[in-house]
Amino acid sequence: MLQILFLIIKIIGIILAALLGLALLILLLVLFVPVRYRAYGIRSSRECRAGGRVSWLLRLLCIPFSFQDGELEIKVKLLGFTILDPLKEEEAFREPVQRKTEQSAGKEEETAGEDSEREEVPAEENAGEADASGSFEASQADEAETSAQPASERDAEAAAELENEASEGRFFGLLRDLRRFFRAVIRFFRKIPRKLKNLKCTFQRFCDKIKRMVKRYREMKAFALDERTKAAVSLVWKQAGILLGQALPRKIRGRLHFGTEDPALTGQILGAIGIFYPLFMDNVKVEPDFEKPALDGELSLKGRLRIVTVLRIAWRLYRDKNVRYVYRRLNR
Repeated sequence: MLQILFLIIKIIGIILAALLGLALLILLLVLFVPVRYRAYGIRSSRECRAGGRVSWLLRLLCIPFSFQDGELEIKVKLLGFTILDPLKEEEAFREPVQRKTEQSAGKEEETAGEDSEREEVPAEENAGEADASGSFEASQADEAETSAQPASERDAEAAAELENEASEGRFFGLLRDLRRFFRAVIRFFRKIPRKLKNLKCTFQRFCDKIKRMVKRYREMKAFALDERTKAAVSLVWKQAGILLGQALPRKIRGRLHFGTEDPALTGQILGAIGIFYPLFMDNVKVEPDFEKPALDGELSLKGRLRIVTVLRIAWRLYRDKNVRYVYRRLNR
């Protein structure tokens, strides 16, 4: 009985050890097997295309991508089988939405057409009524013209009365204008204290804002000149350089032929490309054309990056107290 119990414990231990070893192996593979990338680009008078892939563990996991004729294609493959195609999934998601929008637009057009048909009939009836009323008014006007007789000369007394009424109207109108003017002046002087008070408040807010800006500037200046901030920035730049050195392409091959209408501009572009000469050395042939505009060539590159490098850099930054101090200050 004891031997059977020991045998069961032994089998369980072997299984646990195997699982632990498998987990350790997977962890080591993830950390130390590099993620490799490869890309190329070709441009000529006949074609313009680009592509590449990102792979891991002998293409166990591979992400190929390509761009040709204005179409981008990207997939995620595991053991050679496509497990994810984001662009097709996005198109499949857009089709039902687009179909629904088209159907809703068609329904809106149908309802608009029905409403316009309904509005046409009342419009015709209104037009008939307008014609009838217009003819009636015209007949009345003709009767008034026929019945009107030439006006006789007015008496002098009626003219005098009219002049008196006009003068009285002008006098009362002048009084109304004067009253309005004085009321406007009184309102203006009444508003002056409130305007001055508002101006004082506005000026006070402006001064407070300037004070806050000055205080903020002094705080940022003190923060930037702090020794801990300088040490954190120096460490971040150093680790970023290490990461960039590990992630930059290790192999570059290609040819570039370019030119512009302005020879001076072509020379400036050539000088800018020369800055990256230590990166590609003589592996990329640059052929400037100072006579006519041109742009063609081909380029291919390869590189890799280990996950353990990224984790090591992240751990160094996380452990540094200066970086944590800067992070806390920036998140306030």
